[in-house]
Amino acid sequence: MSSIDNIPHFAGAGPKMVTELQDYAIILLNVNGDVINWNVGAERIKGYKTDEIIGKSFRQFYMPADQRNKLPEKLIEKAKQHGNVTHEGWRMRKDGSRFWGSTVITALHDSHGAIVNFTEITRDLTAKRDTDYELKTAAETLAKRNEALRKSEEQYHKMVSEVRDYAIILLSPDGDIMSWNLGAERIKGYKAEEIIGKNFRIFYQLQDRIDGRPDRLRQQAIDNGSAVDEGWRVRKDGSRFWGSITITALHADDGSIIGFSKVTRDLTEKKNLIDDLQQTSSELQQRNDELQKSEERYHQMIAEVQDYAIILLDENGNILNWNAGAEKIKGYKATEIIGTNFRIFYTDKDKAEGLPQKLINQAITTGKATHEGWRVRKDGSKFWGSITITALHDLNGNILGFSKVTRDLTERKLADDKMREYIIMLERQNLELEQFAYIASHDLQEPLRKIQTFADIIQHNLHDKKMMERYFEKIKISTARMRALINSLLDYSRLGKEKGNKIYTDLNMVLETVLFDFELLIQEKHATIINDPLPSIEVYPDQITQLFANLIGNALKFSDKKPLIQIKSQLVAKQQLQSPPEHLTKNEYIELSFQDNGIGFDSEHEELIFSIFQRLHGRSQYEGTGIGLSICRKIVESHSGFIRAKGTPGKGACFYVYLPVK
Repeated sequence: MSSIDNIPHFAGAGPKMVTELQDYAIILLNVNGDVINWNVGAERIKGYKTDEIIGKSFRQFYMPADQRNKLPEKLIEKAKQHGNVTHEGWRMRKDGSRFWGSTVITALHDSHGAIVNFTEITRDLTAKRDTDYELKTAAETLAKRNEALRKSEEQYHKMVSEVRDYAIILLSPDGDIMSWNLGAERIKGYKAEEIIGKNFRIFYQLQDRIDGRPDRLRQQAIDNGSAVDEGWRVRKDGSRFWGSITITALHADDGSIIGFSKVTRDLTEKKNLIDDLQQTSSELQQRNDELQKSEERYHQMIAEVQDYAIILLDENGNILNWNAGAEKIKGYKATEIIGTNFRIFYTDKDKAEGLPQKLINQAITTGKATHEGWRVRKDGSKFWGSITITALHDLNGNILGFSKVTRDLTERKLADDKMREYIIMLERQNLELEQFAYIASHDLQEPLRKIQTFADIIQHNLHDKKMMERYFEKIKISTARMRALINSLLDYSRLGKEKGNKIYTDLNMVLETVLFDFELLIQEKHATIINDPLPSIEVYPDQITQLFANLIGNALKFSDKKPLIQIKSQLVAKQQLQSPPEHLTKNEYIELSFQDNGIGFDSEHEELIFSIFQRLHGRSQYEGTGIGLSICRKIVESHSGFIRAKGTPGKGACFYVYLPVK
């Protein structure tokens, strides 16, 4: 993109022509930079009336930052040194708004070569910053003439005559040339005395003259105020140049046409550049067509791939294309998804944690990013996706976008999870077998040893009836303990077998049943039970009843004072749980808490108490087999939930049960 380098001085134009030019702010400055002349174009562009600006410094047309940096003074100094200076930048109007101005400041000399004035010619290029060969065509109604600009014709003639980059001429109503400046001489090749009086048609090619192009432009200026055109023009020596011209109609006070101003700029270099670019563009188009055919074959290949979702993303992650594999895996048609951001495929949790953007950033930094995780289909179902995001660059290394390849590995994931669960189950069963071996060798044999011992004592004391009765009673106690151990083992082993179907169960009814069973013990212990309203969920009713019974029974049993048991419930999201077990798959859980004021336990035993036949207290202190909490854990895990405990010695314990909502 080019910009206007110089603005004309309008040699030989006369005051009226300069006054009525409204596309240019033409200002005469004294040697100090104060405004002494002002035209309608300056009033229109800068917003000041004549009586507001005459005598003021031209510095006020510049932005505050430019004023602080003394840009106006620097431009004046360059004009002094070099004769003229050109500058483009933001300028400021009277109302404080800004416009992009192209300014030429030219030093004016007297006959002795001394600088007597400066001209400042500015054009508002705000609307056309991206093109410098089209001149502004809009012409506004001429404002009243500026008294301060009515200087001598000699001053205006001198101001315009020294412009060299624009051919600025004055035409009669019939198109005859009335004035000629240095720019016109340089661009068109004629001396003033050779051309003045000739018709401006002389500058047009023969075919243009035959077609009436010059007269059409003149008529257009009469009808519309101005006419803008680009085309080949002819110099004195017959050579051609590409000219950009603006013809502006000049009017008398009564509105009649008194002539025209014609401003021409030589844009031959730009025209040649455009032609070269068009040739290059044509060659590139041919290559592009070949590449497009190759790309179409590639896209056809990608489009027909079924086992991989292969998509293209822009630099912001928005979807640009879609193949058959993507439709098969993710469920969207191309028309439904193109233009949407790829975040749509991620779970709410991943989106909240910024995973999609993290993967994009990783691809930008390292070239690609890989990840496996749950993704979301159109219908809301999830699949386990293995993805690779690769950054795509242009020749300069700038990011163009990303390719994203996804494969559905749900079957493999489910198989891995099932295998992991199977391994965990085997490990748990091995542990239970080890514990059972311990029980078989210790806990179960202990009552047998006692029975054997007591039987031997009875055998040797058959004559002592009281002793026999006492040891028969001990044999009964040992037998009862052995029966309790065996029954507990049977209860534990039955869990997970023949569970039946889950039933939508009111937990309030479960609690009521358990409290009824414990009615006598509650009265005996003077216990207080406080509970929140409990929800209804799908459970195995018998197992949940046993869970409630074991937890409430422990709270009643392990207490040295009047038991206070509080049972509460609330709905919690999986992400709210601290360090949840790996086997959890649901998003929402019911939390049931059983809190008591009993003897409690040390925090280091929070996990140990759930191990089978583990006791923290001797049988002489508290009855029991040590299997109740193991049964609780197994019940909760059979519901795909988990159980935790918190305790403080002497202050009580709280058991937290988490059951999935669905």
